[in-house]
Amino acid sequence: MENNSLITPVPPPWKLKGTVYILSFWNSKTFPVHGQGSGNGREESGPPTIAYSALEGESSFADAAVSGEYLGGLSQIQVIRYTESPVGPYDELIVCPGFFAYEKDDSKGKRKRLRSPRITRIYVSQKNTCWNGRTNWNIPKHLARFEWEGLPEGKTRVRVYPYDTTVPGSSETSASEKYFFQAVFQPMRWVPSFPLSLSWFKYVGIDASLVQPPLPDGRQGDSLAGEELVGTNRWCKILPAMQTRKAMLGWMDMAQHGDDVADSNNGDGSSNSGGSSDAQYEHFWPGLRRWNMAIKMENADIEFGEGEYWNPTRT
Repeated sequence: MENNSLITPVPPPWKLKGTVYILSFWNSKTFPVHGQGSGNGREESGPPTIAYSALEGESSFADAAVSGEYLGGLSQIQVIRYTESPVGPYDELIVCPGFFAYEKDDSKGKRKRLRSPRITRIYVSQKNTCWNGRTNWNIPKHLARFEWEGLPEGKTRVRVYPYDTTVPGSSETSASEKYFFQAVFQPMRWVPSFPLSLSWFKYVGIDASLVQPPLPDGRQGDSLAGEELVGTNRWCKILPAMQTRKAMLGWMDMAQHGDDVADSNNGDGSSNSGGSSDAQYEHFWPGLRRWNMAIKMENADIEFGEGEYWNPTRT
């Protein structure tokens, strides 16, 4: 059978450049049940369902008994426009809802309970980075279309239209007509830029290493449809590097419905952008405010090196 795949395998390390938008916030270990009244006080443990794509959410990747208990804590949403990478330019939306517990045998065979942040949902704009991110580091990438729009006063809007929010388990061949995520970044006036490196987390006692469980396989038999959704069978630990000489503070507007978003290209409350929202929550994530302080890292240097890999622990 002729191989018509357009996937180009690129092993680590990866060195990239791009502009990064980062929103940091805090999560608890439990979340209100979606769709319930605000006064009933009903909560469930673990991250909300929005934390996972359907493929991973219905697999052991999201099973606390297999992949570890959700602990909450420092969380991030990142939107990145890569201008340089080993597979060319692409866009990316990252959801990292905090820390998870996991177990790993040490060099003496003694099992230890550890904790680390985890990327649980992520969208990218091209197949090569999707396949390689899943293969190299267990990053659960899926395809999406990204829509960028310049607004008045230096603001930037991004909307993300996933390929996987229609029918779970489908071949993900086209983007949704409704956007899953939108945000507007507004830079703070008169605040000077500054250098920033995410390696500085270590000075406040935070290990930013990602520990990712094995991924489910979403490929559709011999079809090339969904060929980028490769599965894995080992755990992976990776410490990404990210630094820039020019970071700036700003505000992130997280309103998820177009009529509520402040300012538009027309400057009169109307917008030239099409599409409607598929958001589950008013501000994308449960408990998140509309306006949040955020950071923009311009022309950042980013690196994903070789990971540390191990087989799942035996029960």
